[in-house]
Amino acid sequence: DGFLLDGQLAHNLIERFFALPNPLNMPEEKVLAWFDETFHQVIETQGAVLLMHGRRSDYEGLRYRLRRALTRLLVQISAAKVEMVQSELELNGHYRGGEILGFADLVLTNRQGRQAIVDMRWGGTKKYAAKLADNTHLQLGIYAELLRQKSGAWPDVGYYILAEGKLFVQQNNYFPNGNVVNKIIDESTPHLYERFKATHAWRAELLRQGKIEVVLEH
Repeated sequence: DGFLLDGQLAHNLIERFFALPNPLNMPEEKVLAWFDETFHQVIETQGAVLLMHGRRSDYEGLRYRLRRALTRLLVQISAAKVEMVQSELELNGHYRGGEILGFADLVLTNRQGRQAIVDMRWGGTKKYAAKLADNTHLQLGIYAELLRQKSGAWPDVGYYILAEGKLFVQQNNYFPNGNVVNKIIDESTPHLYERFKATHAWRAELLRQGKIEVVLEH
């Protein structure tokens, strides 16, 4: 229940939408009709607690926010001239520690063949905007590196906050309508991955020496 359930339902619904044949060319009225029918199906199969007595306001509130999240996401995708969306795409590759595997929420490809990875989160607007501003979006950075290993080019990255219907990015090169964060340091995703590699090598050497750092509250 709560935020965890809302996030799971949102991911499931958006994944279903992009599994449709040619979803990016659906007119808005068909998108909304599909949403209204599919939302109730998803609730019945995965969120039935929202159908319990006294939960009508929660049900309607979630329906409103998810409807808005989907339509605003499609506006962002259209503005970026995206032609293909892959949902829950498996990304695998390697790093110094071995093989690594992950599943990206959304991988987008635009008319020019450039790609972007969007990580969907239910809430946490300030938290995820700060990650991009501080260049500490490590999970997204690793996904970007895994995609780079396959494509040869670094993708753009961003966080889409479902409850707010807002897309946060480090710059608007890919998403002209995205909310650009003011970066605190002059770095981008490739710099973040290089710092990750250096930190991993340092930690691995400490472990090889039998040293484990203990971080205390004070």
